[in-house]
Amino acid sequence: MEDAPRRRPGGRSARVRQAVLEAALDALEQGGPAPTLPELAARADVAASSIYRRWGTWEAVVGDALLESSRAAIPAPDTGTLRGDLHAWCSAVADYLRTPRGHALARAAATVGDTIDADGAPDVRALREQFWKARFEAALPMLERARVRGELVGLAPADDLLLLELLVAPLHLRRLLTGADVGADLAARIDLVLRAASVGGR
Repeated sequence: MEDAPRRRPGGRSARVRQAVLEAALDALEQGGPAPTLPELAARADVAASSIYRRWGTWEAVVGDALLESSRAAIPAPDTGTLRGDLHAWCSAVADYLRTPRGHALARAAATVGDTIDADGAPDVRALREQFWKARFEAALPMLERARVRGELVGLAPADDLLLLELLVAPLHLRRLLTGADVGADLAARIDLVLRAASVGGR
């Protein structure tokens, strides 16, 4: 009995998806009105029917692009101290937000899913939530290592996400709303947050 033919990993569907997501990210970077799906198809050099069939809306494409980008999330550094790790991580986030693509993704992550109607599919809001979840989960090892070293004596594990949010939210606020220097005063902000959390050790 012959073995059934194996399906090759990736293949045409994966190539189409990658081309569409890359075209969407390019469009986000360039700014301006969102492209129609036929325009996006032309950018990606794929059939418009493929986009309609898989995503259906521009918002759904952007949501998928966000989710894909979360797989390349900024890794958690390991400098040997919690303050060092948080400073390196926040600096990397700030540097990424300064890039055209980082700025475009931050803007999209803040808005995608807010205007799509209730019948939109797939669930764009769920994709956005998965994006942020993946981003923060990639940073949690910093806090786990710090807890092992005894540096997080005053912070319960249930509050780890809140600590990260308190540090990263101002970076997005400055990049998207106030226009202030994204990377300014990082050390002072980290010390303030850690003091408020009653974190021990240095």
